[in-house]
Amino acid sequence: MEVMARRKGACCSMAFCIITGLSVGEDTVRFHWRGGSHMENIFWAGGQQAASFIHSLDPRVKVVAVAGFVVLTTLLTSISGLGLAALFLLSLTAAARVKPRQLAGRLAWVLPFAGVMVLIFPFIMPGEPLGRWQWGVVTLTATREGWQHALMLSLRVLNAVLAINLLTATTGMRRLLDALLALRVPAVFVQLMEFTIRYLFVVAEELGRMNRARGARGFTPGRHLFHRHTFRTLGQTVGLLFIRSWERGERIYLAMLSRGYTGRGRDISLPSPGGRDLAWGALILSVALGLCLMELGGS
Repeated sequence: MEVMARRKGACCSMAFCIITGLSVGEDTVRFHWRGGSHMENIFWAGGQQAASFIHSLDPRVKVVAVAGFVVLTTLLTSISGLGLAALFLLSLTAAARVKPRQLAGRLAWVLPFAGVMVLIFPFIMPGEPLGRWQWGVVTLTATREGWQHALMLSLRVLNAVLAINLLTATTGMRRLLDALLALRVPAVFVQLMEFTIRYLFVVAEELGRMNRARGARGFTPGRHLFHRHTFRTLGQTVGLLFIRSWERGERIYLAMLSRGYTGRGRDISLPSPGGRDLAWGALILSVALGLCLMELGGS
């Protein structure tokens, strides 16, 4: 019964990974797909070579400091405070010698969210009118409060992305997961993160093989995504990828059980943080706390 329960848990995890575009797969991951080495460097190799003093900081201190910084800056409501927080994170990113191309790739994910905020909030929030546009019977009025709210939300997301990028780029996923275990984060959560990230590349390879096989059979996509033949073929591809990943997840889980897997996390023994680690962690938290106190004092 316990084995069946664990199998169901593995299959449910597989379904979660597939819905989010991820999966678990073979134990050995080969990065042959385009961009694989870049992703491998981001998730696994980052932080292994101390390119700066931030790389060498204790990962537990960085996790606590960055998480606290994100929470405190989320409480800010002034655009100036959020802008100062973003400048501080950018200065830390520059000090960590993070490649600008890598940073730009991460920030590209913020642009769609910020664009939606800018397009929607100025026209749905009441306040002082800044402009009015009329198309036939439709009238849109942009307000100053709407623009400010959209900019504030965008800066909050920007700060969160900058903080997480600083953490992952200077720590590496292996050290980051070890730090989470050392901080008593539930082992199930840490293992789910580890499997999801590790086997993302396996699903990408599987999808690439399916695309090549489909092209070899003469498949040509239509002019748009909602073309009837294209939409049906892509739906079949997604369904087949789900089934293959589900079956692979069951095989991998049974192989793990046969090798003595019990669901318990690894025993992590990390050295105590040094004085420099604690000082830098306190500095990061003090900057965020200082911005909150300045905003309270100004109001």
